[in-house]
Amino acid sequence: MAAPKVKVRVMYSTKKAKVKTFAESISQALKCLANKVPGDFPCDKERVVFIGMTIKDAPTDELRRFCRELTPARAHNVALFVDGPKLEDNKGLQTVIEALKEAGTNVMDDSIYYVNGGPAIFGGKKISLEERTEIVRWAEAIVAKLS
Repeated sequence: MAAPKVKVRVMYSTKKAKVKTFAESISQALKCLANKVPGDFPCDKERVVFIGMTIKDAPTDELRRFCRELTPARAHNVALFVDGPKLEDNKGLQTVIEALKEAGTNVMDDSIYYVNGGPAIFGGKKISLEERTEIVRWAEAIVAKLS
């Protein structure tokens, strides 16, 4: 895919190398930056920010602060890919979504993508071609919807 016609950024908050690899796969396909939360450079007028995270009970302080500061001037839309339980069983994810909405950013919570980050003890970062293809298709569909 050619570089999107909209500004896109990929951010991630995880200790799992595999989730970072998912983020890098999206950034390579969309030809945009991928940074760890809070990021080396702040988001600025991004049409969509993809945020990948490993989360269950509570977000890290860094992730919570980042989400509170992600105003519409920094990001119009946020799409999430999550290593953790589904939304209804995930208090941490609910907290992240609430913080983003309080900041005024449109959270595409009907399009949350769930990934398998694998066990943290093994630290593997390889994702299968099928996993890569699926998450890239998801990200491209989000960008196409917002173009």
